[in-house]
Amino acid sequence: MSDWVIVCPLPASLHARDFAVGFLKESAAPVLPSLEQLARPLRDKTTDKTETDAPPKDTSAAGLLDTFDIDIPFPRKQLPLTPPKHRELAWLLTELGDDLRGLQTSLRNCYQLLRPDEGPSSSSNKGNTLVVSTPRTEAVKGHITRRGTRIARGTIHLKLRTLPSQTLSIDQDHPITIAPLDDLEVLLRRSIDLLDITLAHAYPDEPTDASTPPRVEAFLAAQLRVLAQALSDAASILHGPPLLSDTDPLWTSRSAALSHFRPPLAPAISFYLGLQESQLVLWLRALEPADQPVNLGMKFALALGTARRIEHDEAEQVFTYCCEDGCAKGLHTPAASDTADAKTAATTPPDEGPARVFVREKLRVESADPNLLSLSAKLNALSNSLLQTRRNLAAVMGEELEE
Repeated sequence: MSDWVIVCPLPASLHARDFAVGFLKESAAPVLPSLEQLARPLRDKTTDKTETDAPPKDTSAAGLLDTFDIDIPFPRKQLPLTPPKHRELAWLLTELGDDLRGLQTSLRNCYQLLRPDEGPSSSSNKGNTLVVSTPRTEAVKGHITRRGTRIARGTIHLKLRTLPSQTLSIDQDHPITIAPLDDLEVLLRRSIDLLDITLAHAYPDEPTDASTPPRVEAFLAAQLRVLAQALSDAASILHGPPLLSDTDPLWTSRSAALSHFRPPLAPAISFYLGLQESQLVLWLRALEPADQPVNLGMKFALALGTARRIEHDEAEQVFTYCCEDGCAKGLHTPAASDTADAKTAATTPPDEGPARVFVREKLRVESADPNLLSLSAKLNALSNSLLQTRRNLAAVMGEELEE
């Protein structure tokens, strides 16, 4: 007959080497001390240490079991913990997708303000008819019609002091292109294309294994930086040159060609349309060749004071001038020569390239365009919203924003 040995730790000395040993035989009940006997040393030791007024403790079997505090080293699975910055970045990238789609829609609306002829109502669009008139004089009176980035038609009556009265009629078959608006259209197109590429790469329509491609935050930061620069350039074009200077140097090379008018424009007039403070501005200048000799009668009149040159900020300057087609017809003086080739030079047509000219008279006429004013306000709002988005992304990425 074999014996079985059972070893049980005493409750009072869980961390000591005290054990209660009991023997069990195959034919008899186990000879083990009862739970009450095992708990007696613990009860005696606890009674000596506690105060007399302490509440009695439960020394029953169930109560003693509740008092046991045994740490059992269960194996725990180490779950991957996501750093707070990574969680913020993941959330921001998810929200950024909706923001970029809203920005894309707003840019398309801005493009519709500039080019309504390409919108859904293009068939009924007849352009914006704008009044072109000097406020206190009869020097300039008329109207023009802007369609997109061009002046499609218009009639303007001029009464300049240095030139005879005349009427300018824009040929509808040869509309005048407004150079700053042409540059603005290119910027808006590129901005919309940039957003299309960004959304297609960072937020594809077809779901993938990962919610966003790896390192997409760096790609988005670079794309948004380029987009912010494009919007800033667009706002600068609408703002135009400062009002204090009142001069747009592009007039010397982008004035309207003579062929845009019917009958053709006189060579001595520069007709230039630009932008300033989100308004269309017409600059009219009466020109004369810088090398043209002054006749004797004009010299006497200027000396006696009976004739005076019109004073303005460009009166004493010499400009190299040509129209948008690169020609300056009628503003060249034939070169004088005492050689035998003088007759040949006189019969040769003058060079039609750029010419050196004086500005005898200068007029500036503003024409407020409601679409351009609305476009400027929208672009400013989009720039501010984009700047805040870039700041949030840079803060989560732990980088400094390069404005």
